Amino acid sequence: MTMKPAFAFTAALMVACACRLHAIEARDFSAQTHWVLMLDLKAVQASPLFSFVRDQIDADKRQEAERKLAAIEAMFGVNLKKDIDHIVIAGDGDASKGGVAYIYGRFDAQRLTTILAGADDYSTSNYHGTVIQRWHDKADKKTKHAAFAKPGLALFSDQAGPLVKALDVLAARRPSLPANTPLRAAFTPSPGDVLTLHASDLADIVGTQPTAQALRQAKSLSLRIGTPNAETLKTALAVTATDEQTAQQVYQALMGLRALAMLRAAEEPEAAGLASQIGITCEGSAVRMDFGITKAQLQTVLQNRKERLTAPPAPTDNAL
Repeated sequence: MTMKPAFAFTAALMVACACRLHAIEARDFSAQTHWVLMLDLKAVQASPLFSFVRDQIDADKRQEAERKLAAIEAMFGVNLKKDIDHIVIAGDGDASKGGVAYIYGRFDAQRLTTILAGADDYSTSNYHGTVIQRWHDKADKKTKHAAFAKPGLALFSDQAGPLVKALDVLAARRPSLPANTPLRAAFTPSPGDVLTLHASDLADIVGTQPTAQALRQAKSLSLRIGTPNAETLKTALAVTATDEQTAQQVYQALMGLRALAMLRAAEEPEAAGLASQIGITCEGSAVRMDFGITKAQLQTVLQNRKERLTAPPAPTDNAL
């Protein structure tokens, strides 16, 4: 059987079957971890607001997506909506270079290994009793690495070093994050959180990205996106800078981004309207940005956008 590499990798990533869920704990991550991105897929599936958003997608596109999910389930015996609980990506350096993906769910390691074995340049090695699998992904022309670390947890990375380090931490061969880590909020999400990002010592994370230079002097960053109730979507960004001057720089950068979005009101009125609802404050060395939208407001925004995009072009003045 032949499968396109991208499809094979996606399918392999999500293949799952019955086994116990492994809880997400700070001690699973390296003591050198500087950033943690977490997506709670169970929260997404349980959220009425996200269900509403999915229903707004074009019917043909929804049906096509459902057909693809059904095909994967028929081929692998997997329901992708139910078998993956969390995806966590963590790293100890430049975020643009990636990190290690921790996939929490119910995995059939033997079946997944069989699928991966059909990929290009597939090979394996044994590391302290854990099999590390490698293959070449034609989609992004990179070598991928994977390991089933323990029941309910699979690791994926573009680089062998970070994955080996992750295995060492899980096996207590390397130090892990302490209970009082500055990143501890990443492992205690608030009710309704869907996507969270927590980072410390941002100078080591942003690298040379020009759009993120204002964050180089920041001590920590916290981003939370979630649905605290069935009718509201909220986003909260908090940045703690090394001093008040740096905080002002971050504040001005965020204010500038908001202003740019609002200036595009003629081309993107919906985006400009949403930008106007963003609140940005700076107190001492702390900068905070908050945004919230209700289901009714979101429905209005989507309807206005649909009407604008489907409206006939305005008549032009042909007067000589």
